[in-house]
Amino acid sequence: MIQVAAAIIENEQGRILIARKRTGKPQADMWEFPGGKLEAGETPQECLKRELREEMQINIEPYAWFGTNDHHYGEKHIRLIAYKARFIGGAIKLTDHDEFRWVDLHELGEYTFAPADVKFVEMLMADKRAMKGDEPLGEVVAETEENNEELLDVKSTLRQAYDNHADLRNSAELEGWKADERDHVLDVFRSHHVRSILEIGAGPGRDSLFFKEHGFDITAVDLSEEMVRLCKEKGLRARVMDFYHLDFADCSFDAVYAMNCLLHVPKAQLHVVLTEIKRILKPSGIFYLGLYGGMSTDGIWEQDSYKPKRYFAMYPDEEIERIIKGYFQIEDFHTRFMGEGNPHFQAILLRNYIS
Repeated sequence: MIQVAAAIIENEQGRILIARKRTGKPQADMWEFPGGKLEAGETPQECLKRELREEMQINIEPYAWFGTNDHHYGEKHIRLIAYKARFIGGAIKLTDHDEFRWVDLHELGEYTFAPADVKFVEMLMADKRAMKGDEPLGEVVAETEENNEELLDVKSTLRQAYDNHADLRNSAELEGWKADERDHVLDVFRSHHVRSILEIGAGPGRDSLFFKEHGFDITAVDLSEEMVRLCKEKGLRARVMDFYHLDFADCSFDAVYAMNCLLHVPKAQLHVVLTEIKRILKPSGIFYLGLYGGMSTDGIWEQDSYKPKRYFAMYPDEEIERIIKGYFQIEDFHTRFMGEGNPHFQAILLRNYIS
């Protein structure tokens, strides 16, 4: 398999750069998002910066993973990894292409793209924001701000709830099935030679301490200041941080551990969190994700005993599998029965498939 990076480059006007392969090149006369083959030891972001300097003599800044597409050109299997990127500067001079254009999202359908790129064209054109191209900018901005206000409310409520219940969670005994899950994850981390772990939504730090005592280099983050205080009392390296904006460099950790925290992410925001986790996880790194699911919810859980009541987003198994596959390779997916009429537990072991 050949790994190739593609850049969806935006300029200040929000237009996207596309280029046509010149005669004599593979997929000649077809349009594509520019990029190139990853070199040994190179991340997709590094590859894109290098390729755009070499092929077009411009500087870009990749800022968000967009998607991956496996495609076969005859017997050749390529994995195309797309990142959104900002145009920084430079005058375009073509080498592998014979033409380039800056186009609006709604214009992408007017061009014939290389087969491996078609998936990303469809994703861009299906984006709801792209469908609002005829709306006044002010209306789109207002809607974005409203959505941000809703997310801020979700975060504020969660912070209060976990601050209020921090000591209770710290003193509670670990349920047997959770201990079994954690032991399983420990075996996986050891077998994959994991050294550095980030636990997100670490709570009072019980699991982080467990991994530290087994020799791992663990970092714990949580939205709640009280939870982080309890982590630090255990001697853990801990920071107050939400998982929408992880303040770590790309490819910082061998593994990410998330036990029952991403279920507080509104469904409309899950892609933001998964993109952040993917960004800070090393190539081929391990991601353990524990959720409650088997049913569909997306809002305040009225049966919640916490005050204030928390936001819960739960997914049927098939739905969460489909979403996760857009970001990670699923190594294992199993469930645990939690009682009649209750959500079940979804244990998902994932690998960052960029290598």
